[in-house]
Amino acid sequence: MITSNKWTVQLVVDQCVEHGVVQWVFSPGSRNAPLAIAAEHHPSIETVVIHDERSAAFFALGLAEQTGQAVALCCTSGSAPANYLPAITEAFYRSIPILVISADRPSAWTDQGDGQTIRQLGIFRDFTHRFLHIEDGREDSNTLWEYQRSSAFLMNQLRNGPVHINLGLSEPLYSTENKERFYHRKISVFDQPFIDQLLLQSLVELMKDKKVMVLCGQQPPTPGLQEALETFALNDHVVVLTENTSNLISDRFNSCIDRSLNSIDASMETDFMPEILITVGGAVVSKRIKSFWRRTPLIAHIRIGLDFPEMDTYQQMTHSVKAPAAKIFQGLNKIVKPSQGSTYFKRWKDIDLEAERKARMFETPHEALVDFEVFRKFFDMLPEGSVVHLGNSSVIRYAQLFNSKKGCTFLANRGTSGIDGCMSTAIGYASKDQRLNVLLIGDVSFLYDINALQLRELSPNLKIILINNQGGGIFNIIEGSKDAPQREKYFEAKHSRNGSVAAAFGWKYARINNRIQLDNALKSLLFSHEINCLEVTTDDHLSPITLSDFFNFIK
Repeated sequence: MITSNKWTVQLVVDQCVEHGVVQWVFSPGSRNAPLAIAAEHHPSIETVVIHDERSAAFFALGLAEQTGQAVALCCTSGSAPANYLPAITEAFYRSIPILVISADRPSAWTDQGDGQTIRQLGIFRDFTHRFLHIEDGREDSNTLWEYQRSSAFLMNQLRNGPVHINLGLSEPLYSTENKERFYHRKISVFDQPFIDQLLLQSLVELMKDKKVMVLCGQQPPTPGLQEALETFALNDHVVVLTENTSNLISDRFNSCIDRSLNSIDASMETDFMPEILITVGGAVVSKRIKSFWRRTPLIAHIRIGLDFPEMDTYQQMTHSVKAPAAKIFQGLNKIVKPSQGSTYFKRWKDIDLEAERKARMFETPHEALVDFEVFRKFFDMLPEGSVVHLGNSSVIRYAQLFNSKKGCTFLANRGTSGIDGCMSTAIGYASKDQRLNVLLIGDVSFLYDINALQLRELSPNLKIILINNQGGGIFNIIEGSKDAPQREKYFEAKHSRNGSVAAAFGWKYARINNRIQLDNALKSLLFSHEINCLEVTTDDHLSPITLSDFFNFIK
């Protein structure tokens, strides 16, 4: 099949055909020539050519109304799309599905005096349900993923009325090639204020006899979800992965993702890969699991939740179910009875338990205090029912290596994962919470938000553990930055400051720098009855070495 040699044009056409938009109304021009070439040669597309854009748009309106199918309306650049506006406003207020595809010059030429070039971006902003700009250029995997994902969700909005794709095209415009690739991608979107039994049944059929993994991201404690997931996880072909910020804990779950992944030999990795991925909740801390999913060939990725239904973190989303996760799993549990026979759950649980056993045996250096030992002691001594606030960067990553405590709530600013405001957030939360609130924070985050120490809304149930490794310790443990010559000055921002300013603001303050003092200092902090800050100075040289040794030890 002959088509335009522009891959972005092929993508738009492929997505249209995949989503049933096969009736096209063209207004002639040169800038939309690649679209005309691709549509003309496609066996599934029927075209009509109408010179006057205003008339063409109303013709498309009537065609869509009569057939009940979405119609593509395609024009050249400049004033041409402006002439579509009257019909698009009519379609908007009548919820008639029209896909406007306006050709454009590359955005760099806007307002540069080139012919037929106006500010087309968002020209129908108030009268379309979604807008997408696609820029001509070299194909790469990230751009392809972005355009496929965005256009798939745009096509799903057509059921509500008009949507708009603006396509920036560079010259030459008339070159062709034999079509060898297809760029379509479909994402099934379900908005479920009431749980549809047909949807549940379709998900059950999709997962039948498949290895299923549920990955839980950050979320507050959610009534009903814990129990529903535990029941769902009784199926031997189901594995549930959590992090402490998921606030889900069960013997049926694997809670230390990096610890488990580190124990999987590369030659055996495919045995641990699921066929179906279900994700719930928000941000996931583990970079390893993100890399794992991006190289796992999934049959389906089902995202469930009310927030950010288009979040395609692992680049393989096939279903977006906008509904409370608890209700979906409760509904699935009514249909699916726990099944035995698969070794998938046991395979993951075995490496989880073995890694946990080895982690308990791992010994840290006796001559110095290192970050790992601070976190291990903290999780050992943490009282059940506490609230733990985690700073970002190395703090939250270390925290994922240790099992959660039942009844504890884990919180962190992982929406953007910034270091700013971690202390203020914890203080604000603790001001209205009667439980023991403990903030684990690094020195750079602490110094960044130091004014929080003088807030009036201080609650005596708040304790701060400041882990001071004299700079941004995260850059010592992530690949790339740890070997850069600029690391100490620009990335870590090495310093010699400490947290003694807390005492000046009225906090009970203590500072330790050796492991002999650690147990008593933590006990004194956790069971005190006043605002309390413990600074633990750790060895910035041995800490990253110890972490590397830990991962090697538990393999």
